[in-house]
Amino acid sequence: MTNQTWEGKDKRFIEEMNATEVRNMTNEKTIAILVLGACENHGDHMPFGSDFIFPTEIAKRVATKISNVIVLPAIPYGVSLHHDKFQMTMSLNPETMVAIISDVLSSLDQNRIRRVLIINGHDGNIAPIEIAARIMKNKNPQMIIACLESWWVLVGQLRKDLFEVWNGLGHGGEAETSAVLAVRPDLVKIEFAPKDVIPDLPENIRIFWKFDELTSTGATGSPQKATIKKGNEILSTLEDVLISFIKEMESTDWKYGIHLK
Repeated sequence: MTNQTWEGKDKRFIEEMNATEVRNMTNEKTIAILVLGACENHGDHMPFGSDFIFPTEIAKRVATKISNVIVLPAIPYGVSLHHDKFQMTMSLNPETMVAIISDVLSSLDQNRIRRVLIINGHDGNIAPIEIAARIMKNKNPQMIIACLESWWVLVGQLRKDLFEVWNGLGHGGEAETSAVLAVRPDLVKIEFAPKDVIPDLPENIRIFWKFDELTSTGATGSPQKATIKKGNEILSTLEDVLISFIKEMESTDWKYGIHLK
């Protein structure tokens, strides 16, 4: 079932809802999901929109199983300055991304929706998300902002049995290619996937690289090891994590820390 077929009370994507439906669906206990992505090269085998196509599917799956969830329109651009040597990279400056996220959070706050789950699909958005979230939290401590920052790292940690190379890591690599294969196989041309590219980087200290310093193909990792089966396992794992998180938060009325004492 695609989101285009949802009707009436089953609608969850706010861009498909009219004012009456929004009024009926939203209240102070509503959870808003915001998907953040990017538009950039993922190798010759993957679509440029991978970073929001896959997280949007996760958001849809979560929203269909939690009754008081709405999904905001995905933001399809991100901070991709480190990918700009590759053709048709669409990038926002970091301060622009911070401002966009801050404005969306402020709009939710103005509408008394203060339970927010961000599902991020792109590494360059992680720092802007944190800055915007901390600014908003300082302005309104009642707002709860949660974030799945890097699903590609999380699935490698949770499912070490699933991947063959580098815990599935990579830009357009084993995990990401598998994920998009599972949700939009028509957009993946696995026959064009490059050979393994595992960047030689220090293990414990981070280097702020440009992507063309790591690969000439626009992809890293092991995309040729990707399968739909692995992608479905990724979907199931992330869906379980997010639904468990929401149910746990719902059980405490979204209180945590010292507020539970």
